[in-house]
Amino acid sequence: MFDDLHVYTISQLNQDIRLILEGNFGSVWVEGEVSNFRVPRSGHFYFSLKDSQSQVRAVMFRRQNHSLHFLPADGDHVLCLGRVSLYEPRGECQLVVESLELKGLGGLMRAFEQLKAKLAAEGLFDQELKKNIPLLPRHVAVITSASGAAIRDILQVVHRRFASLAITVIPVTVQGSAAATEIARAIQRCNRSLAGQVDTIILARGGGSWEDLAPFNEEIVARAIFSSRIPLISAVGHEIDYTIADFVADLRAPTPSAAAELVVAQREQLAEKIQFLAQRCRQAVFGQLESCRSRLQLCAARLSWPEILYQRRRQRVEELSYRFTRMMTDRLRRLQQRLEQASRSLAVRTPEHRLTDCRFTLERLSRRLLHACRQQQQRRHHALDLLSGKLDACSPLGILQRGYAVVEKLPERRPVVDAGELRNGDRVLARFARGRAYCGVQEVVRDES
Repeated sequence: MFDDLHVYTISQLNQDIRLILEGNFGSVWVEGEVSNFRVPRSGHFYFSLKDSQSQVRAVMFRRQNHSLHFLPADGDHVLCLGRVSLYEPRGECQLVVESLELKGLGGLMRAFEQLKAKLAAEGLFDQELKKNIPLLPRHVAVITSASGAAIRDILQVVHRRFASLAITVIPVTVQGSAAATEIARAIQRCNRSLAGQVDTIILARGGGSWEDLAPFNEEIVARAIFSSRIPLISAVGHEIDYTIADFVADLRAPTPSAAAELVVAQREQLAEKIQFLAQRCRQAVFGQLESCRSRLQLCAARLSWPEILYQRRRQRVEELSYRFTRMMTDRLRRLQQRLEQASRSLAVRTPEHRLTDCRFTLERLSRRLLHACRQQQQRRHHALDLLSGKLDACSPLGILQRGYAVVEKLPERRPVVDAGELRNGDRVLARFARGRAYCGVQEVVRDES
């Protein structure tokens, strides 16, 4: 009965279902909320996409998710591009995601949080770097839309509280893609052109949606506020709205009207404050006078009768006089002893005594010098005699004195030391100790040795 039927195995059924799904759907865009997001060691993203009625499992492999600029989280509203498939081992339908992006307000919130964390790490929110707002500014610059409600609210508050305050309105676009650049340039222009004139800057905008306030969450505006040398108050949106500009500004006001009230002090409030300070000053002076009066009374109560005080002072003077006399007597005695000791030492060191010692020393040294000179002279004479004897013994004249003669061959007058250098008939010159003789050679006889 069942022989003609085609029976699927589970694996074959799931495989065919997968092929049918992938063949019919292809790439699809799916919008939903992320839930059950997890990242195992493999680096793949596993999560579910759901709406109010259904959900579908999704996977984004590591090859595709490494290019994302953010890490998805549960609750993110996302738009995914992927293909419908079936995970065969469990028979579950899933979406293989190839591209993922945050959608709508979720994307703006994620960008807001990421920029906030980045600027906080760089120190742009540090309280110690924020500048003080002047108590009574003379000139305020308002950067806002020229046609918005924010500038009207600010002008009304200023006119009511302090009409003489100078205000310069710098109109900018506060909504749209070009607004952030305009706002940043307006802050820079205010610091460059109005430096030294403007005391405070108010950056204002009325309420709006989160998308409308997006220009005030741009990095270019945050860095322009941080670089401003003029104190800046941020008054963007309603009291519940917070932007990046609020965190970087030197002061945040919940509304534009509140910013004007923070900048401009009311005349009546100043008068009340002056009265209050004057009252505190009078109380402080009267309190100080009362304290001095109490101290004076206390000192008067402690003051003794003049006679008793005189006796005490006299007794003290007598005690000090006795101690001074004893101290001076001891000191004079020590000085006298030192003087006597110095006199004895000086008697030994008088010029006459030192001159006698020097004369005796000079005579002794003179005798020693004379004796040394004579000994040296005798040694020199003896050495000279020895050298003279040696010189005489080596002198040619001394040799000639002993009967020797020097023979020179003529005409060269070359000394002859070997008889073999002469020939019969040669003329020679014989030099004696006294005189010379010219001779002729008759016969040459050479020694056999």
